[in-house]
Amino acid sequence: MNDILTYLAARYDPAAIIVYGSFADGSSNLFSDFDALLITADGERKHDDSFVDCTQLDVFVHPMSDFQGDYDPAEYVQVYDGQILLDRDNVAATLLEKVARYLDERAGKAREELALNVSWCEKMLRRAERADAEGSYRRHWLLTDSLEIYTEVCGWHYLGPQKALRQMEKKDKGAYALYEKALCENDYSSLAAWIEHIRSRFEKKGKRK
Repeated sequence: MNDILTYLAARYDPAAIIVYGSFADGSSNLFSDFDALLITADGERKHDDSFVDCTQLDVFVHPMSDFQGDYDPAEYVQVYDGQILLDRDNVAATLLEKVARYLDERAGKAREELALNVSWCEKMLRRAERADAEGSYRRHWLLTDSLEIYTEVCGWHYLGPQKALRQMEKKDKGAYALYEKALCENDYSSLAAWIEHIRSRFEKKGKRK
């Protein structure tokens, strides 16, 4: 990481750096990207995907002006559990506070909204039963969107598929097994079992209240 930070400092003269993903949580390996949000004093938005010592960067460069005044923290949820490596003007700490507040509010979705999302999954499941191109398309659409819906039903923060899957494997191994099977096996019954689990989790959550 030191060589990467030396490269970023020389190229961008950053005012703040937040690293997130595998390099932040210690799970990086030979195939990991270096994910970071870098804030500069001025300039334009950029994306740096250079290689530094065989590690590919996935660094989003933003000018300080993006974080002045009223900005939408929903655009930066990926940094939620990131590590601040540099923060000259407290802009990174303020951003993390706003993102945490936004995610806490989003995690508290009304039961009526969650019910609509679960019903949407069941409607898509019925349409995915069709043995044609549209049915296959809806199956893939459902597999993608249902992961975020599942995390919302559980009351977790959705921070992308990698973290959602890791959290699911840790906290709900049964759900993880069902979702993995639905992803890997191209059959309707596996998908139906996964959606049924989401419905069951939603109903049990309601009973606890």
